[in-house]
Amino acid sequence: MTTLVTIPGIMSDARTWGAVAQAIKPQSTTVHAADTSLDATIEEMAARALVETDGDLVVLAHSMGGRVALEMGRQAPGRLRAMVLANTNTEGLGDHEIAQREARIAEANADMAAYARGWVPKVISAASQRKPDLVASIIKMVEDCAPEVQERQNRALIARPDATLSLHQLRFPVLLVTGSEDHLSSRVSNDEIATRLQDAEVRVIEDAGHLLPFEQPQVLSETILHWFSRKDIKLT
Repeated sequence: MTTLVTIPGIMSDARTWGAVAQAIKPQSTTVHAADTSLDATIEEMAARALVETDGDLVVLAHSMGGRVALEMGRQAPGRLRAMVLANTNTEGLGDHEIAQREARIAEANADMAAYARGWVPKVISAASQRKPDLVASIIKMVEDCAPEVQERQNRALIARPDATLSLHQLRFPVLLVTGSEDHLSSRVSNDEIATRLQDAEVRVIEDAGHLLPFEQPQVLSETILHWFSRKDIKLT
C-alpha cells in the first residue's frame, strides 16, 4: 500500500492540497496531511512526516513544503516512489533574505489578519485576484495560522539546508509544477532544478501564481494524473 503525503507551504495547512488529493487518489488510498506547524527546522518537519507514515510514499508538496519533501527524500530515499513539487525552490539562503524574513515576522506578529490581506494578493495571479471567494478562502487560512507558527516557519527557512547539494541523489521521478505568474518559483528556476535531478519534468500552468494548488486545482490534478499515467505511478 502506498500513502499519499501532502505537505503545505508556509502559513498553510491541509486545505492546500485537499481538492487535488481528493481528485487524484483512488478511494482506498490513505492520505496523510503533514503538519509543518510544530517543528523548528525543515529537517525535523521531514522526520515527523516520515515517522507518522508507513511504507512507500508519493508526496505532493507546495512551496516550503517542497523543501520538506526533498529533505524526506534525502533522509529516506528508499521510501519515496514519486514526488510532485508545486511552486518550489531549492537554493540556500539569499543575500538579503534574513532581513526580509525578519520584516515579515515582525509584520505578521503585529497583525496577522492585516498581513494576510496584504500578502495573498501579491502571490496569486491576476485572474485569481478577480475571484473574491478564492481570495477570501486563502486569506482565512493564513489568518488561522498562529503568529508563533509563521515565525517558527520563517526561521526554519532561514536555517534551511541547501537542497541543491543532494538533488542528484534522488532516483525517484519528480514533477515540478509552477504557475505562469509565479515570480518566486519561475519556469527558469524549475528548469534549473530539473537539470540536477535524475528523472524530472517541468510543467507551467496558466493563470496561476505562487499558490497553484488553490488557484488551479482542476488543471493541476489533471496534470498530475497524466504524469502518473505516463510514469506508471499507481496509488495502490
